[in-house]
Amino acid sequence: MNRMMVNLSSKKCIFLLVCLLLVMHTDARKLRSGSGLTSRHQYHRQQHHLHRHKSNVLSSSDLQMLRGGADFDSTTKEASTPYQRTISTLHSTSFLIVLSTSIVAFTPLPSITRHLTASSSSSSSSSPQEQAVKILSYLSATSAAIELFLSPLLGTLLDRFGRKRPSVLLHSLITLTNLGVVLHPSVWSICVSRIINVLCSGFLIITTNSIIGDLFSGNTQTNNHNNAHDKDQMGAVLGRQAACISSGFLFGSLLGGRLTEYGERTAYGVASIFSVLAVLNAASRMTDTLDLMSAPAALSPATNESKTLDWSSLRRALLEAPLSSIQLLFHYGSHMRTLALLLLLQSAPIYMGDVFQVFAKEEWGLRPNEFGQIVALFGVLGIVSNTTLSLILKSLGLRTFSLFAIVSSLFFPLTAIFTNSYRHVLIAGSIGLYAGAQKVGTTTAITSLANDLGVPQGQLQGEKASMLALLKIVCPVIYSALYLKGKEWSMSCSITDNEGSRLALQMMMGKFGKKMPFVLNCILGLSAFAVTWQNL
Repeated sequence: MNRMMVNLSSKKCIFLLVCLLLVMHTDARKLRSGSGLTSRHQYHRQQHHLHRHKSNVLSSSDLQMLRGGADFDSTTKEASTPYQRTISTLHSTSFLIVLSTSIVAFTPLPSITRHLTASSSSSSSSSPQEQAVKILSYLSATSAAIELFLSPLLGTLLDRFGRKRPSVLLHSLITLTNLGVVLHPSVWSICVSRIINVLCSGFLIITTNSIIGDLFSGNTQTNNHNNAHDKDQMGAVLGRQAACISSGFLFGSLLGGRLTEYGERTAYGVASIFSVLAVLNAASRMTDTLDLMSAPAALSPATNESKTLDWSSLRRALLEAPLSSIQLLFHYGSHMRTLALLLLLQSAPIYMGDVFQVFAKEEWGLRPNEFGQIVALFGVLGIVSNTTLSLILKSLGLRTFSLFAIVSSLFFPLTAIFTNSYRHVLIAGSIGLYAGAQKVGTTTAITSLANDLGVPQGQLQGEKASMLALLKIVCPVIYSALYLKGKEWSMSCSITDNEGSRLALQMMMGKFGKKMPFVLNCILGLSAFAVTWQNL
């Protein structure tokens, strides 16, 4: 009976995956209604212009026509421009690769524990599970440090060699390391797969953001009257991209939990299938946006020579990598610095994940499957919020929506502070479902400002990822210290004397001490609201 229930659940997951892929395909066609051509004549005229240049170069006027608000004629439904094809390919590839990495996201801990148990000796001072936790902690710190140094270097490579080839290479690395676990499951192969999955996932975010930035760069000097419209469209595309990522994470986590019961070879084998599909999709359907958006003059031999590997510039980029993490704060003016600080304020709460899991276990008494339900719920909320983002942007605008999303993000920590019921916290999180989309406005503003300043998108995304990598290193330490110190305060204040002036403070610290991480999130949210109100 249990095996039958597992099979039914697996079939449900597969059915939901097929339905979601069909919806994504339909959504890709609907994208043409906001960025398509008005007639067959216009379409053929554009195709004639595209084929005049062998590299599918688009001028700014053609790009504006592709992104314009004209209605889509039914006679052009079979047509697909490079812009539309690149957007749909980006969404589907992101879904597939996130689905692949999420399937094996929670597999390393039980798998490494099992391998260590089989090979452990009685003289070991710590249990196999404690050793596995330490190994995964070291891998997380190592991957964050590597991302800090290599993100600016990747940005340089993206601007020099384009977006498509590095994207295909990153997807292929994920596939190869997953296959390595299938062929030879061991602690070493699982660790290598883990760190490659984490690193390549972070690098793929740089690549996808560069692609979206390319598609909406245009000619800002001649299209200033459409600047606000382009920002709203970019926000809508970023929302769809986030919805695809949330969908991949949700279905991957559910599917991975089932597959891990059959062993790591099964989980990594299925993950390899989806990563292979992502490689094939990117290699066969994606158009390199760096070539797509280039001017005709860029087709000269001098440009081809510039695409040769310059080891001196790469070495200089690697040496300057630590400084690149603060470039957005000091190198591009006060407006960019303000937007970068806003992005840091909005991103910091994301990296309290481990502390939140410990808090949920110790304070709410949640078992692993109950905590998994919380993760699944927020995955569903992310899909809903990002899918409906384009409709809300049309009515509210980017700035008003950003303020609304920041307010939504405060429901969860405020409820966690003033109540001890995790069900109340879940209800508050559901009410504030647009909290996960609060960075869309900031990301769009940073990308648009970089286009105005002439900053290459690869360089921008590399520096932004390097800056956020600092949060991955610093935030877990801060949140852990706050929780442990607050827990210590709570325990010490539970034994109170009745000295009048100290009694109120002791009672307050005894009640809220262990919830200091959520207090910090409220402070960050209020600060982000103030900065957005003044500068976005």
